[in-house]
Amino acid sequence: MYRSPEPKFETDNERSYFLAVLPVHPDMEKKGQVGGHAKGQVGGHAMEISLNDTEKAILEILEEGPCSTSELLENLGLESRTGAFRRNIKNLMEKGLIEYVYPDNPKHPDQKYRLST
Repeated sequence: MYRSPEPKFETDNERSYFLAVLPVHPDMEKKGQVGGHAKGQVGGHAMEISLNDTEKAILEILEEGPCSTSELLENLGLESRTGAFRRNIKNLMEKGLIEYVYPDNPKHPDQKYRLST
C-alpha cells in the first residue's frame, strides 16, 4: 500500500487564503503517475488549474519565500531567462498563483516574485 508524505498547509495571519501542498509518494513519481491538476475555491469560484513541471517547481521554490528572477533561475538550474521561463512566469501570474512583491513597480530594483496572497 502506498502512503504519501503528510500534506503541508500554509496561511497568512489574517487567514485570507490557504495553500495546501499534497506531496506524491516517491514511487508514484517513478511510475509516471503524477498528475498536474489542482482544484479548489478561489474567490468563491470553483477552478481547475493545470500546471506543467516547471510551473510546479517555481511554486515549490516560492513556498520557501520570495525570490528574484536570478534566484529562481539558479534554483531551477537554468543559466538564462529563456522564453519558456518567461511564459511559465506569465502563466502563473495570469492564473493568480504568484505576484510581484512590488506590484505597482515591476522594474523595482529589489523586485521579487512571491506566492499570491
